[in-house]
Amino acid sequence: MALLTSTRAGHAANVFWTGPTNTFTHAADTTTADELTTNHVGADAVNNVWLTRGAAQPLYNAAAESSWNGSTSPVNTMWVLASGSLTNAASLTYNTFDNVVGQPGNSPGRSVGKTFFVKIVSDNIYLQLKLTAWGNNNGGSFQYQRTTPAVAPPPTPTISITNPVNGASFAAPANVGIGASALVSSGTITNVQFFTNGSSLKSINAAPFTFTANNLAAGAYLLTAVATAGGISATSTPVNFSVLAVPTVTLTNPPNGTVFAAPANIKLGASAAAGSGPVTNVQFLANNTNLLGSATVAPFKVTSGSLAAGPYTLTAVATAAGISATSAPVNVSVVNAVPVSLSGGTVSTGGFSFTYTANPGLSYVVQSSSNLMAWLSLATNTVLASPVSFSNPATNHAQFYRIGLLPNP
Repeated sequence: MALLTSTRAGHAANVFWTGPTNTFTHAADTTTADELTTNHVGADAVNNVWLTRGAAQPLYNAAAESSWNGSTSPVNTMWVLASGSLTNAASLTYNTFDNVVGQPGNSPGRSVGKTFFVKIVSDNIYLQLKLTAWGNNNGGSFQYQRTTPAVAPPPTPTISITNPVNGASFAAPANVGIGASALVSSGTITNVQFFTNGSSLKSINAAPFTFTANNLAAGAYLLTAVATAGGISATSTPVNFSVLAVPTVTLTNPPNGTVFAAPANIKLGASAAAGSGPVTNVQFLANNTNLLGSATVAPFKVTSGSLAAGPYTLTAVATAAGISATSAPVNVSVVNAVPVSLSGGTVSTGGFSFTYTANPGLSYVVQSSSNLMAWLSLATNTVLASPVSFSNPATNHAQFYRIGLLPNP
């Protein structure tokens, strides 16, 4: 039961004892007293009303007087015949015990079976008391049933999810650290149970209330935690998080192993897709750190700045809904082109042959002309090794030859 109070201007808060009924029996020729306020909790916990009785007189307050003193006893109490609910007792008009219950000339025994409201004046405490027995002979026996201080309900725990934060997103399959903070004002948290989308995920019986949820599939998750202490449970504010499918990305250009002449402006392209929404950005990197360019919409293509001679590992990083993925690497190289030099020209039966210097991996064109004005392309090829041998059928007139390095792809 809850502790019931009300407040009136100029008075301390009224306290109503609505707890379980307690029976007090004072046997004949004993000195026991019902220490009403001994167990009261709070600001009103003072040992100032102990009801007892002498051999033949009415009740008195053993905490404040040694015997019944007439109209003032029991001191610090006022009485009224019960009417209505105890929670309305403060609105009634009270009088002394001898005027309400009885005195020697009007024995309290006539009030056996009646129910009264009793006010402890100093503390504005109200309780309900039913007189059930009264000994009229010497010995001073009596019995009553009275209400006790209201029983406070067990405290409600508090709980909040500390991890992940609301709105967090993770790449699938996700290993997500989950945690909660749970407290109770008295007692111990005996269980915290975690739920995702209404289904139990994990139950933990002692702090720290943390664990890792492994291999979560792509999807939306609503996470709650329920803390229990003393049989009372409380639920956290929900936290929403997402597990997103990782985008896929592949470098489509240049092909692996391509060789470029320095300074190289490389045409880069990638194919990217995501199940969690549109790909919002593709970055092209060289050697993992050098950003060559980025594209925010398909087709995802950029041209790098002028790259100096050297080896390059190219990758593409695609991002969708805050989740990124990196492509398989493509290795290319940029070289300083060597001067082309023709040598070893020979004429054999029906043909003319020569060699020329070149960079392996670069592409060259061989051209011929009879007048140094009009040139005819005879062959284009990507050099595998240097020097390169070339042969052409012999003619009946003079032929001139030249070799040219083709532009980077």
